[in-house]
Amino acid sequence: MKMLKIGTIAAMFIGLGVSLGQSAMAGDVQLCRTDQPCFNAAYQSGNQIIFEFNGVRGWDFYNVRYRVRGGGEKQVKNRSGQFKFNNVLPNHRYTLSVQGCNTGFLGLPSSCSPWNQQTVTTK
Repeated sequence: MKMLKIGTIAAMFIGLGVSLGQSAMAGDVQLCRTDQPCFNAAYQSGNQIIFEFNGVRGWDFYNVRYRVRGGGEKQVKNRSGQFKFNNVLPNHRYTLSVQGCNTGFLGLPSSCSPWNQQTVTTK
């Protein structure tokens, strides 16, 4: 059986429309689809959870969706590629869903990617 170098494997994935991104956990490699945003990092820093994301494509903006305390979901528009949860509770899971969108031309609706999701469990 022939062994392939990691660069060869990465090139094969990119040729299939998949890019490689580094996740927040050491040693983890996250495969990213080209048709949706990719999480570059998701980690806890003190009493904050920080999610960083971008896309292979240049999106005009992102829709960010998350659960709020007490139930339900909230969706907000994001242009920075970063989202923070403040005053996080210990031993809780925080999940963020992101989709990339391009503004519609001359008042047409925006076109958006499929959703991508990432979760961080606090310490």
